[in-house]
Amino acid sequence: MDEPSHDPRQDPASGWTLGAGGLPKSAWLVVSVIAIVLGLALLGIGYIGYGVLIVIVGLAAAVNLF
Repeated sequence: MDEPSHDPRQDPASGWTLGAGGLPKSAWLVVSVIAIVLGLALLGIGYIGYGVLIVIVGLAAAVNLF
């Protein structure tokens, strides 16, 4: 008889055990709001590069709300 494989690697189709689908939408909402507000605050005080980057990260996190 064949013994079960003890290979720790997973099939790529099985996905991660925790990912965008594993976090509640409220967590993504909190991350999105914090990042967007922080980015806008940085833009307000003149940190244009960092401000834009953090706003983009917040918008990317907001994608998980839909």
